[in-house]
Amino acid sequence: MSMEQNENGQQDEVMNMQEPVVNMSENDVEQDNDTNNTQCDNSDNPKDKREKRKQRRKKKSGQKKHTFNKRAFRKDSYSAAMSVVVIAIVVVLNLIVGQIPSKYTEFDISTGKLYTIGDETKKVLKNLDEDITIHYIVQSGNEDSTVEKLLNQYQENSSKIKVEKVDPVTSPNYTSQFTEDQVSENSLIVSSSKRNKVIDYGSMYESEMDYSTYQSKTTGFDGEGQLTSAIDYVLSDELPVVYYVTGHNEVSLPDAVTDRIQKANLELKELNLLTAGTVPEDAAGLLLDSPESDYSAEESQAVITYLKNGGKVLMLTDYTGKEHTNYDSILAEYGVEVTDGIVVETDSNKYVQRPYYIVPTISASEITTDMTGGSTNVLLSGCQGFKISENARDTLDISTVLSPSEDAFVKTDPQNMTSYDKADGDADGPFSVAVTVSEEVSGTSDEDSNSSGADEATTETDNAATEAANSDETKTTQLVAIASSAILDSSMNSMVSDGNYTLYMNAMTWLVDTGDSNRVSIASKSVSVDYLTVTAGDAAAIALFVCILLPICCLVCGGMICHGRKKR
Repeated sequence: MSMEQNENGQQDEVMNMQEPVVNMSENDVEQDNDTNNTQCDNSDNPKDKREKRKQRRKKKSGQKKHTFNKRAFRKDSYSAAMSVVVIAIVVVLNLIVGQIPSKYTEFDISTGKLYTIGDETKKVLKNLDEDITIHYIVQSGNEDSTVEKLLNQYQENSSKIKVEKVDPVTSPNYTSQFTEDQVSENSLIVSSSKRNKVIDYGSMYESEMDYSTYQSKTTGFDGEGQLTSAIDYVLSDELPVVYYVTGHNEVSLPDAVTDRIQKANLELKELNLLTAGTVPEDAAGLLLDSPESDYSAEESQAVITYLKNGGKVLMLTDYTGKEHTNYDSILAEYGVEVTDGIVVETDSNKYVQRPYYIVPTISASEITTDMTGGSTNVLLSGCQGFKISENARDTLDISTVLSPSEDAFVKTDPQNMTSYDKADGDADGPFSVAVTVSEEVSGTSDEDSNSSGADEATTETDNAATEAANSDETKTTQLVAIASSAILDSSMNSMVSDGNYTLYMNAMTWLVDTGDSNRVSIASKSVSVDYLTVTAGDAAAIALFVCILLPICCLVCGGMICHGRKKR
């Protein structure tokens, strides 16, 4: 037994010694071969050793190349699949973004917000209750980009707006259904079920002569003002009529103002009260623009009667050195006293060049909603001072619109003044230089229609006032008084960036607002370009940062990242 055990034990040991040989991998065999070869190499010459080493390196590199290519193939397949997924996501996102309205994807960074419609226009579009079609007459490829962007804004802000592009080459007789006149390219035709209006392309741009080059240059874009006005026009049942009183050497309206009145869809007519006797029944408003000579008692009474019947009056006054008793009585009837003389400002921050060229404070009111906050100014000269009368009736709502400083005073004899210092006899403030007055009038009113002192029995105007007093209809009398005709002066208006004309038109649109129409007066937008000026010192600082400091920062950050990776 012992012998058999020994033999078996020896056999097991032999088998155990053989197992490592059987289980050796190819790499182990190669390593052993390399070891043997190395041992053999000891006996070979140096050239043979180098040749054999080269062969072994080539063999190993071939094996590694084979393994790397497989991995690269897997990586390339994964990268290709991810690229397809990313491209698909980008395409889908572009399709989604393309459907978003431009008002959410585009930002207007122009100085005058040239490509953005204002709040007034948005209000008009929001209140539309009838479909409006805008016909864009333009040959394909010749579109004005500014006009196109404007039309997109209108279409995106109201579902009632439809824009149709018409090529005059393919449809030469298309415009004949709207007008007999020739329509220029890039013009617009706004139409509704009531009427239509043509907006000529040339009227959308404003230009002026550059006397340094004697060439005309474009200064403003009035597309929004023209288009919003046209929309209001085609929706109106009838246009309000505003009468301009003449016959007293009144201050004439500048062309820029009359153009804005027409753009506000107001019909402007002249009225001689001395010959007419009364204010026409169709008068939506009355303009009294600083007469040089005084009104007659009959003329002033005609205006007062018109106001007592719910009339609307925009009134300018000026110091002329002459008495305007009858003209001033219109204001006196509505609680406003006129101080004879001109306002002199004592605060140097509230006048320009001379103390009577004042920049008054703009108070919040119905006509200054877009002018408060310090962004808009008004410049007036030779202002008379307004004060609220102590005898004003309780039914009158009088609000200050423009006012000088509290320390301002009135020079009662400006023609003979030798200095701007306050002298004996000068009137103390505070004053207003622009006010609004409103009053509700109805058939239940006990107010005497002849409170101005004229004889009621002898005038037709008073009979009209009595008839209005007996009516059950409630109306609102509105009066705007501005103590200087300089508000119409073009040079002063330009000094305050159209602030004067803006106030004048705001007052007019407030007066003639009939309630069934959104009458707005939108000023044109500047197309001037503001340039960024960089000084030599600023340029050197920018160059130092870009060329030296920034590269150094990049190198330092890169070195820190590499150092951190080496530590890992």
